Amino acid sequence: MNEDLANIQYSKVRDYKYSQWFEETQYNGKTLSDDERRELVAIIDETIAHYSKGLPLSRNLLESIKDQHGEFHEIERTVVSVMQFVLITMIDSMVASKYFILANGDYDRRFMRGKLMVILNEGFKRLYGFDDKTYKKSEWDRLLPLMGHFPEVINRQYQELTFHLEKLAKTSSWWRDERNLETHMDAEKLYESRQEEVIESKVMMDSMKLFQTLSAVNSFLTNVHTCLFNFLVTKYRCGEIKEK
Repeated sequence: MNEDLANIQYSKVRDYKYSQWFEETQYNGKTLSDDERRELVAIIDETIAHYSKGLPLSRNLLESIKDQHGEFHEIERTVVSVMQFVLITMIDSMVASKYFILANGDYDRRFMRGKLMVILNEGFKRLYGFDDKTYKKSEWDRLLPLMGHFPEVINRQYQELTFHLEKLAKTSSWWRDERNLETHMDAEKLYESRQEEVIESKVMMDSMKLFQTLSAVNSFLTNVHTCLFNFLVTKYRCGEIKEK
């Protein structure tokens, strides 16, 4: 164990081009074949399995520092908490997308499309918000007070992502009307809403809009956590942290 700690190395902060996650994809009218549908479900299953691995790790880390309230641990707690939200929302959107694809009955597909729209709306609202009121309750706003503790590269990336998130908040309603109808259960209006034609490929493209946005944020948060890790490495090398 001591030898492992002695050989510990700094991790690299990656220079991501975040614009790639926010490129618009237009629906081209394509209908998925049965083979393409099965292939898509397999990819979704792999994606769910991949990101699910991070949930117990974030939970265990939060549990391990729950009684530690120094400045570093407060920063770490916020970062990991936001990461946990991002992971859960990414996974939930993929699960809803999967069962939309797998649904056989017409009502089932319309139901799953509606519930997916709820995740898309609520997910972005909690991530960034749509106005001053929702922004102040967002996960993204929780990170802003921490940026003074991080290097310039992280602050630049935070600003770049803020630009993209703000643009999304202003140029899309994120299926607000559908979300309201699905959650308020006004039967007549809900029925009318669900009569809209179900275009499988378009629904999946809509779901990817949130997933890609969260993927960009997840990559940024990985960089942020890398900085926290590197800080501890420096402390250890300076003898300020001792192995137990």
